[in-house]
Amino acid sequence: MSKITDTDFHLPIIIPVVFHEQLINSANKPIIVTGIDQSNGEKNEFVVKLRAAERMSEVAFMRELLASFIAIQMGIPVVKPAIVDISTDFVDILKGNPCWQVADKSIGYNYGSLYIVDFYTLVLNQKLNANQLAVAQTIFALDLFIHNMDRTVTKPNMLTNGNEIFILDHEIAFGFVFDLIANDRPGVFRECDNYWISNHCLLPLIKSKSFDYNSFGNKLDCLDTCFWNKSWDLIPKAWQDKAQFDKIKDYLVRIINNKDEFLTEIKKIMS
Repeated sequence: MSKITDTDFHLPIIIPVVFHEQLINSANKPIIVTGIDQSNGEKNEFVVKLRAAERMSEVAFMRELLASFIAIQMGIPVVKPAIVDISTDFVDILKGNPCWQVADKSIGYNYGSLYIVDFYTLVLNQKLNANQLAVAQTIFALDLFIHNMDRTVTKPNMLTNGNEIFILDHEIAFGFVFDLIANDRPGVFRECDNYWISNHCLLPLIKSKSFDYNSFGNKLDCLDTCFWNKSWDLIPKAWQDKAQFDKIKDYLVRIINNKDEFLTEIKKIMS
């Protein structure tokens, strides 16, 4: 997948035309649809999180999209994001379905991602193979960077085909934006971070394994001014929360500017 700063990067706006099913076992009960890319007519299946669903909102969509952009820019496998435009005509198709009411309250832009076939939730009680281990280590380091507390044993939020791993579901990433007392050293974890870090589902699988910390540090350098400007431009205006975006950007830039300190921290945790 192209970096978001590449000229060929494309964030599709999708017009849904066929409803397939609702994933009722997921917290926000997303729906699977067939949709058409309004810019090129390409048809694919997408998973759509409806704005009126549990934990969803415009600003949650912004966080989810921004986390996806960060992963894409750093070359970390993430399900391909999309913007899905729910219309009244599409909602009419859903009448009689349990998801109709939520969809009716979600007219407009909603967060979607390309539905990938032949992938299943990563099984956590099995040893990772060499390909999976390298990706899993990078995913763990990413989650420490963006303070993603939502990758747990009960909700791994990772899909695999036995070789590749893709990450998803980042609407509650950037947990530091909700801190009552801000961390004056963003690259250093506080005692209050120990709980969510120790409960990360990947930690037991990657701990004490060799990891290229310098390579991960180089990935952080991809998050430059051009990246942040492009991210803001790509986020739909209805989802934009400038104060929260700037808080996220400023916090992460401070980590990047002191990345040696941050890399030392994650090395302590992963060693």
